[in-house]
Amino acid sequence: MLAKNYKLPIRNFLLKKPKTFSRSVNFIIRMMPNVLSFGRFGVIISKKVASKATKRNQIKRIIFNFIKVNKIHLQPGRDILITVLPKADSLDKKEIEKNLKTELKKI
Repeated sequence: MLAKNYKLPIRNFLLKKPKTFSRSVNFIIRMMPNVLSFGRFGVIISKKVASKATKRNQIKRIIFNFIKVNKIHLQPGRDILITVLPKADSLDKKEIEKNLKTELKKI
């Protein structure tokens, strides 16, 4: 898991209009610049994606682990919010990571 200072306060982020927007079948990624020396990330997964909290938390852990392993959080000046769409429930770990990698390259 990422350290707490790398996690995005989602409520504050949603009040502002994101600068960059990317959408795929499985994810919506919103990006906004910040003045910090590191990037912050947030993940939103609704009950429509998976009815069980354990499945939603598993997807969230996969995403945060992908960010940590690839050191994306060390890139300065970006707040990124990842919204998981219902079709992502059927993906396994490798497919989620592959889709995230391609979407984050677009931003």
